[in-house]
Amino acid sequence: IVSRLEKLQKDKKDISKQLLSMAEVKNLQSLKQRLLKDRKSLRSKVMDAQSQVKGLISGKGYIVFMGDAIALFYQIIDGLREKGQLPSGIKKEFVEQLLKQNRCICGTELVAHNEPFQEVEKWMNRAGIAQVEEAAIRLETQVRGIDSYSQEFWQKIDQFQTDINNYRQEVSSIENEVDKIDEQLRKYPDKNVQLIQKELDNIEEHIRQLTLNQGEINLQIENFNEQIKELEKTIKKQKIKAEKYQLTIRRIKATQESINCLDEVKIRLENQFRLALEKRLQEIFSSISFTPYEPHLNQNYELTLIENTSGIAYGVAASTGENQILSLSLIGAIIDMVKEWSKQNSFVSPEPSKFPIIMDSPFGSLDQIYRRQVAKFIPQLANQLVVLVTKTQWRMEVEMEMDSYINRQYVLVYRSPKDDCQEDYINLYGKDYPLVKRSDNQFEYTEIIEVEMA
Repeated sequence: IVSRLEKLQKDKKDISKQLLSMAEVKNLQSLKQRLLKDRKSLRSKVMDAQSQVKGLISGKGYIVFMGDAIALFYQIIDGLREKGQLPSGIKKEFVEQLLKQNRCICGTELVAHNEPFQEVEKWMNRAGIAQVEEAAIRLETQVRGIDSYSQEFWQKIDQFQTDINNYRQEVSSIENEVDKIDEQLRKYPDKNVQLIQKELDNIEEHIRQLTLNQGEINLQIENFNEQIKELEKTIKKQKIKAEKYQLTIRRIKATQESINCLDEVKIRLENQFRLALEKRLQEIFSSISFTPYEPHLNQNYELTLIENTSGIAYGVAASTGENQILSLSLIGAIIDMVKEWSKQNSFVSPEPSKFPIIMDSPFGSLDQIYRRQVAKFIPQLANQLVVLVTKTQWRMEVEMEMDSYINRQYVLVYRSPKDDCQEDYINLYGKDYPLVKRSDNQFEYTEIIEVEMA
């Protein structure tokens, strides 16, 4: 584009010379050349004025936004002076000299601890901020300069704007004159003049289009240059970080190897725990159940019963009672494993075995033998055990096996609001305790009564 523009400008200059050499249009062409020269000069002045405006705004434009801050500054300074916190030029050394001479500048004798002495002495503290006052005075002078420059700033901006408008009006007037001359040349009686002017018009239009394209491409070049700079910065950063990057890769690799090792250890520990839990589960189940079945735990800790008396293992369906024994056996096995683990990790406090276990109807759906076996087993589960049972579940075999372990015993009395409520009782240690009674206040509720143990 630059090369093409240079060629077009040269052609334009040659054609303009050709018009100047033609006697019949020499005056018009000379006038046009002067006008174009003036237009160029005016456009240069417009650009200079715009540059001055930009410089003023970028360098001093902040001043126009400081009005409130300047007013607040004056308000603070005036307030400090009214309070006597900004004395007028009294030096600390001067006050010390007065006190040492025991005489004020007014001639009054200064005796220690009398009122004149104390009044002069007060100026010691006030004079101590003389440096602050000096700084405030310097700042006040600067602020006044900024405040006065604000008006000057707007005056300069207004003047430049006025000059720019005047230059543009002159340019517009010149362009109108140039257009009129071009129009005269286009309609000139001599055909050669018309052809030359037409060729000149085409060249100028071409120059205008190329100039616009040049502006767009220059903007793209600037953008590309900025992108190149950013990429060069990125490349430089990447080169600097190359060693750190390689170190990071090695750390990631080592970390991944550690993760894999830990995962393998975790899998092995899980299998070891599951197999140990399964073994303890089988021991507990075998001690309670009289069947030859063995409980097994799969990878998802799902319980199944296996029969293997014939040498071929196959699953069997568990009865309701067996399911209940299985659940109790699993709870007991887990508690034993936790107890063993807590012994190996004595920093855990309190020990898990000291937390209570609460069971609701653990003897339901069990026959007499299983009830006795379960009653023997569950007191061994934990140091604290709370068992909730019904009257029918608290039979001889359960009471006999668990009585020696009981520390507290309570009866839950259901208070029924029904008029035809059938009351029920239970005999404990030779004394009757109500289980179901009619409510005294027409409300349904449960009452807790402690049993008097022999």
